[in-house]
Amino acid sequence: MGRLPHWEVENGWYFVTIHLAGAIPPQGRKRLHLLAEQWRKVNRYGSPQWLHLRRMIFREMELWLDEAEQLTWLQNSDVAEMVVEVIEHRHERGDWRMLSYVVMPTHLHMFFELGQAGLKATLEDFKRWTGHCGTQLLNLKDARFWQREWFDHWSRSDEEDERIATYIRHNPVKAGLVADHTEWKYGHWRTSRQ
Repeated sequence: MGRLPHWEVENGWYFVTIHLAGAIPPQGRKRLHLLAEQWRKVNRYGSPQWLHLRRMIFREMELWLDEAEQLTWLQNSDVAEMVVEVIEHRHERGDWRMLSYVVMPTHLHMFFELGQAGLKATLEDFKRWTGHCGTQLLNLKDARFWQREWFDHWSRSDEEDERIATYIRHNPVKAGLVADHTEWKYGHWRTSRQ
């Protein structure tokens, strides 16, 4: 998909999607790359065209990720539980104030307020740690666990906060994994901190 620009705002709530390296097949990556190129050419941050193309990129990415079958390392219960534990541990130590998250077979969604470190440093550290643990749990040699890039969006209103939290909660249902989100074991609703 190429490098996407990332914006940090003080006291911002971030909706972040991180996916496994190779989870999106080449034809999907090509389509996403073309959309990202169009998006980069839009001069005005936050303009209607800019927002429309950003939403198109996210929808396209989600379609590929929800249909991916060849690379579903996060469906392994040991790996998914490890990712949940790391998310919760980092919430407890103040890296972020996690509102909502879900670990899907090919990707994860998180919605949080950032702690003291910057977005890039926080996410790179999270990916490095969980990627290292994931490759060990799966006994993968020299495999990259996470895609280098991630998709982030900062929420601008209480209404948008609720839409994002609802989207995350219903993602396992939309992907056809369960009939009700509470049946999916790897979301914020399954922890003691609801």
